[in-house]
Amino acid sequence: MLMLSLTLPAITSCGSAAPSHLGYVALRGANGVTAYRINNQSAAFTRILGSPFPTGVSPASVCAHPSKRFVYVANQGENDISHLTADSQTGALSEVLPRVHTGIFPASLGIDSGGTFLYAANEASSNISIYAINSGSGVLTEIAGSPFVTGTNPVKLQVSPSGKFLYVLTPNLRSVYAYAITQGAGTLQPVAGSPFTVGTSPSSFTIDSAEHFMFVTNAFTSTVSVFAITQSTGALTQIPGSPFATTTAATSTLPIDVAASPSGGFLYVLNSGSNNISEFSIGSTGALTLLTASPASSSGTGPVFILFDSNPKFVFVGSQGSNNISVFSVNTDGTLANVQTPSTFGASPSSMFVLP
Repeated sequence: MLMLSLTLPAITSCGSAAPSHLGYVALRGANGVTAYRINNQSAAFTRILGSPFPTGVSPASVCAHPSKRFVYVANQGENDISHLTADSQTGALSEVLPRVHTGIFPASLGIDSGGTFLYAANEASSNISIYAINSGSGVLTEIAGSPFVTGTNPVKLQVSPSGKFLYVLTPNLRSVYAYAITQGAGTLQPVAGSPFTVGTSPSSFTIDSAEHFMFVTNAFTSTVSVFAITQSTGALTQIPGSPFATTTAATSTLPIDVAASPSGGFLYVLNSGSNNISEFSIGSTGALTLLTASPASSSGTGPVFILFDSNPKFVFVGSQGSNNISVFSVNTDGTLANVQTPSTFGASPSSMFVLP
C-alpha cells in the first residue's frame, strides 16, 4: 500500500541510537518505491536521495525484511517480485535482478516475523506463492509445492503476529481462508472450519498485536466484522454484536482499510466513500464503540491504506485521488489529529511499509 516531496513534516520509529527510521512507499504510476527517513519524534519525512527507486511495472505491495537489509515489491503489471537491497548508511535501494516470478496479478505480500519466508497472494490465479528468504543475500527461492491453491481472487494476506498462521481475504467469496504455517518449512495447512464467512463485500482486515481479534471491513454495508481468534488453532468466531457500523449517520462510508493500535485499545477504519476515518475503542470482548469525536478527516481524496508508524503516536493515510500521504497524531483518548498538510507525489501510492 504514498506521496511526499523532499522533506515532509510527519510519518513512523527506530532504535534509541538513531533519530529516524525508514519508510517505503510503492508508487504504482511511477513503477518505483520512494524511501524516506521518518523522524522518531515528529514523524517528519525526508526523502532519500535517488527516490523513487525503480521496480517492475505497477507495484502494488511493499514489505521489508526484519533485518532492514532487504525490500520486496509485488509488481502486478508483470507478475513478479522485485528484490531490493538497502544501503545501511543512506537507506538507498538497489534492485537485485532477475526478478522472481509469481502467480498472476500479485496483490499482497507478507513476511513472517523471523524473516524466513515471504508469502504472495496472487489475485488472478487464486493461489499463494511462498518463498524461502536467504538470510545473507535476501534472495528468494520458491519452496516445494508452491504456489498453494486458495479461494477465488485473494486480495490481501497477513501473517499472524505469532507467525503461526496465515490469513487470506477473498472478497468474491465473502471469506477469510486461514492456514497453519508449518514451522521451519513454510508450508500451509488449512485451519479446521476454514474458510470463515465474513461480511458483504469485504475489503480489508487486520489482526491486533496480541492476536486476540481480527477486524474485517465490509465496504457495501459500511460495517466492521469482528472475530475472536482461537490462539491454539487459528480458528475464527464472530463475536456477539458484530458487525459494527462505521457511522451513526444513514450514509455509506465504503470502508476500505483498517488499522488497530499496537496497544490494542483503539481501531481506525479508513472510509473511501466519505474520505474520513472512523475511530473506535475496542472492548475486552472485541466489541467496538465509536468515539464521540468520530470520524476524523482523511485529509486526502480516494484514500486506500492506513497504518501505524513504528512510533504508535502517529498514523499514516495514503490517498490515490489526491496522490498524497497524511500524518495524524494519536491523542490519549484515541482520537486522531491531522498534523501535516498532505504532500503530493505525482503518482498514486499503493502501499507503505515502515521499519522499527
